[in-house]
Amino acid sequence: MLHRCLSGLAKRSIIPRLVVMQLDEATSATSSSNTDVRDRFKSLFTPNLQQLSSIFAKHGFELRLAGGAVRDLLMSKTPHDLDFATTATPEEMVSMFNAEGVRMINSNGLAHGTVTARIGDAENFEVTTLRIDRVTDGRHAIVEFTRDWALDASRRDLTINAMFLDLEGQLYDYFNGRNDLATRRVRFVGDAGDRIREDYLRILRYFRFHGRIAERRLMPSSVADEADKETLAAVAQNAAGLGGIAGERIWVELKQILAGRRPDDLIGAMASCGVCAFIGLPAEPNVQELSVVLNRLPLTPTMSEYRPVPAVFLAALLRSNDELETAHARLKFSNEELGVLRFVLEHRGAALALVDNSVEEQRDFYQDLAALTSGKDPRTKQRVVQLLLYTGQAATILPTISQWWPPKFPVNGHSILSNWRLSIAGKGPILGQIIDLLRLEWRDSRYTADEATLLREEVRVRVLTQLGQSTVKRSNDSFGDATCGAIDRSDKTKKKIKNK
Repeated sequence: MLHRCLSGLAKRSIIPRLVVMQLDEATSATSSSNTDVRDRFKSLFTPNLQQLSSIFAKHGFELRLAGGAVRDLLMSKTPHDLDFATTATPEEMVSMFNAEGVRMINSNGLAHGTVTARIGDAENFEVTTLRIDRVTDGRHAIVEFTRDWALDASRRDLTINAMFLDLEGQLYDYFNGRNDLATRRVRFVGDAGDRIREDYLRILRYFRFHGRIAERRLMPSSVADEADKETLAAVAQNAAGLGGIAGERIWVELKQILAGRRPDDLIGAMASCGVCAFIGLPAEPNVQELSVVLNRLPLTPTMSEYRPVPAVFLAALLRSNDELETAHARLKFSNEELGVLRFVLEHRGAALALVDNSVEEQRDFYQDLAALTSGKDPRTKQRVVQLLLYTGQAATILPTISQWWPPKFPVNGHSILSNWRLSIAGKGPILGQIIDLLRLEWRDSRYTADEATLLREEVRVRVLTQLGQSTVKRSNDSFGDATCGAIDRSDKTKKKIKNK
């Protein structure tokens, strides 16, 4: 169904004031180079895009760049993703592309008006019909198609994302987004509370874009301007709505906040609005520790290739493993993200205690971490790098270990059993403890000991004695008897050999 009037805007108390100007004129207000922006705009016009444009023109439909691509161009950035909007309905696009012999893929977006056209069997273009969100529940929307550009702009989240750019270079700005971009202001389209209640994830998008666009801090609240204070009040009133949003979607936004500019300021503002308790974080996350970690990051050009992953910044916000498990239950981290978080939380205390020690002592500590756990997880070296970034020692220590990696641990369960003539069938945990003790022997050699060195008789006696002493103390642990039995059998076997 098409909606062709502005009554929807009146009901939402949104009054668009359309400003139309050429791209060159628009960029002068955002302090971007006209030549640079014009060149970036022209670079988008591949032969395939020109073919797409000519198809829409031939069939009498308008086609414009929308949202983030327009925003990025005005900021002298080359857009990575091009989103297009059109006055054609999905049915009209399907009919048009079929008539032109253009293949369409991924029909999942049709219900929301999106058609993906593959031009020249080389490039995919997502084109979405202008629409309004007729019914929303804070997560999903029932949409109604329209040919009115102002109506479509009014349903968007932020003014800086509500602009369009036609393929002749003409900008269409309905809500003063160009000025907001020039003054680095992040504002919702119309009433902030209304826009948030349409989709509660917009709360996190607001903070993400504030970190990307704005120069002003949000915390402490005394430094925020009045517009930001009004928005933060709307966020606080609607923060509970985030409780109904899937954790995976929240984590996608939160990762970008953590990896962007001023994450400590943004997380602090989120906590003050009561947001954190609804997204898996502690109600009062350790923002002070995050600030310290940010200030420790290496700034030297030679260290630019080593960048902390978002999980490192999240680890700073967490004070305990319990808080980590709560966050994981809500946000559903990947295995690697969870591995980094657990590694940093487990070892950061010991690592920070060494920051004033000699370079050699710190080097040995990180080498030991890599060597003694690498057999269990081959990604340990990258986790060591992330821990170094967390502690601020990367610039000092990383050059000494970046090219170092411990050789393969020279013994395994089979070589231990055969060389030491042990019989501990069914007692795998004991063998694991023996290997752990041998790894410590290997560490003490600074990873130079080979198999023969680690399996010699004096090491066997020392390891099995240590293991027997540690297990005998636990009277209810069957390992104690089993270990002593293993030693006894080994000794008896040796005596039999001598008697022969």
